[in-house]
Amino acid sequence: MSSERARGRLVIGLGSGRSGTASLTSLLNRQPGGLCFHELNPACAVFQGNAQAPLNTVREFRQILQGGDKSRLTVDYSRPASVETYRQLQSMSAVNLIGDIAFYYLKYVDDLLLADPDCVFVCIRREREETVQSWLQKSSIKRWPSLWWGDRIRAWLTRTPFYTAYNYWQEHDGSYWKKDPVWDSAFPKFQAASREQAIGMYWDTYYAQAETLQQRHPQHFRIFDISALSHPQGQREILAFIGLDDSAMVVGQEAHLHKSA
Repeated sequence: MSSERARGRLVIGLGSGRSGTASLTSLLNRQPGGLCFHELNPACAVFQGNAQAPLNTVREFRQILQGGDKSRLTVDYSRPASVETYRQLQSMSAVNLIGDIAFYYLKYVDDLLLADPDCVFVCIRREREETVQSWLQKSSIKRWPSLWWGDRIRAWLTRTPFYTAYNYWQEHDGSYWKKDPVWDSAFPKFQAASREQAIGMYWDTYYAQAETLQQRHPQHFRIFDISALSHPQGQREILAFIGLDDSAMVVGQEAHLHKSA
């Protein structure tokens, strides 16, 4: 273990989304001196082509682990969860583990390891079809029945689209699916016959790349099945890979959240 690693763990969590990343955040936040964000700054994230935002995050995290000013962190203030975690960070007397968990770090793993060779990557994988169905549900636009009819009539009267879903995985003009200025750029795009098929292609591409990274960086990148978050032994395996001592681990509570989707 290098001297940098000994002073604190820097963890980046990954997964396709709808894959247990929120649950991994919960597990890491339970560790002594641990603080983990979940999608800290998606407004600056693109799936590939610009590593600067991820690099800034890792460098800022490392400075904090080395005893630097905990307020010197780029935060998306439009995200209440990120702001709340940032406030928790300011109140901590010591930070022994810090990280962020978001699907959009995948393409930048090599860049981040060049910038910080002690960074560790934990990738959570959920079964393909469950992930696809969960994304279909998550990206749908939900309305109360009364609002559904009101919006439907308003769209008809104004000749504007009546949106029922977002589509982050295909290029589109916004005439059928609603555009999202933040999340559209965070996902890769696919030529597919349907949104469902595109999400499946995304899952295939994501974990093929993750397998390649695991082979290339076995000491730094590892894929864990989502079931590991549901029992103490699996949680210990994740924490051991990060580098925590067995005696310091906090496990036992079920960390797998959001099971209904």
